[in-house]
Amino acid sequence: MSGTVEQQGSLIISYDSTRGGVSVVTEKGDSTTSFLLVQEAKPSDSGRYTCNPSNAQPKSITVHVLNGE
Repeated sequence: MSGTVEQQGSLIISYDSTRGGVSVVTEKGDSTTSFLLVQEAKPSDSGRYTCNPSNAQPKSITVHVLNGE
């Protein structure tokens, strides 16, 4: 499976790479589930994230990072 995760239309993260404390973990089984991990998240990481797989419709979620949480 290939695809991208996009944050606020500007940051594109490939399934095939990691960048600066941001990674995608994929678990395969009867279905495939991917997790976007953001280490040491800051309020500036808040925004709308979209998973855009090559073989399914895109899905989005809005993430709110609060100070100290």
